[in-house]
Amino acid sequence: MESIDDLLAQVKAEYQEQDQGIKPKKKPLFNEEEFKSPPPAAPTYQSQPLQQSWVSPAQDSLLSQVKAEFEEKQQAEELQKQQQLREEQLRKEQQLREEQLRAEQRKKRQREALTQEATEWLKNLNPRSEEGMWFEDFSYSYSSKLEAAIDYLQALRETHR
Repeated sequence: MESIDDLLAQVKAEYQEQDQGIKPKKKPLFNEEEFKSPPPAAPTYQSQPLQQSWVSPAQDSLLSQVKAEFEEKQQAEELQKQQQLREEQLRKEQQLREEQLRAEQRKKRQREALTQEATEWLKNLNPRSEEGMWFEDFSYSYSSKLEAAIDYLQALRETHR
């Protein structure tokens, strides 16, 4: 097998001989006529002719009608799902509001009970006792002695739990 350098030298020699008008001594590596031939006139690929529909006009009409009915049914189902989701969301929101209302009512009842208990505690508190004098100092920063008593009793409850 000839090396690349040998092949390049042969090609170069052929072209130099052609330029000088001398016939090449060896057989050329390629035939120039092959490259001068005109390109093919038409593409070799031809698209397939469209096949005729095997569906008759009546069948086509029936198929369109079934398709339309199917799409209507899908839309109706989608609307129903959306309606159910909205109803479920409204139901959850209503439950949340009811829970919040119950929690507020429970806090209000607890506050009322604590207020009543604090009122009774204040009535029974001896202001000259040790606890009474301590409470007097404690309640100084509150707007009323009742508010101070409510906080004090609430703190007592939390520590005894």
